[in-house]
Amino acid sequence: MGAIVDLQTGKITGCVEGSKTWWHEKGHIEFNNTSRGASISYYQQFFMMTAVFFGCLSLVIPNMLIKLFAFLNALGMVLSYVYEECWAWVWGLKQYHAQNK
Repeated sequence: MGAIVDLQTGKITGCVEGSKTWWHEKGHIEFNNTSRGASISYYQQFFMMTAVFFGCLSLVIPNMLIKLFAFLNALGMVLSYVYEECWAWVWGLKQYHAQNK
């Protein structure tokens, strides 16, 4: 199992403290403490709920616009997740290298 961070408590498990992975997980905490990070986390959840709802709706109502809307929301969710992951890796690697000079 990989490293996991509990954003409510700030506890990081599954990796060695001070490692690159640990700093990455610490980056998730910092990301969620920024206003942009909080907004992106909100939109991740919003996109996911909307994609699931309209994806299920498209099973009942076979309409291409509903499917497209579900797809675009799923894409928004994935892109939000990728942005957060990249941000956390960049921040974490900067901290790791600053710590290990």
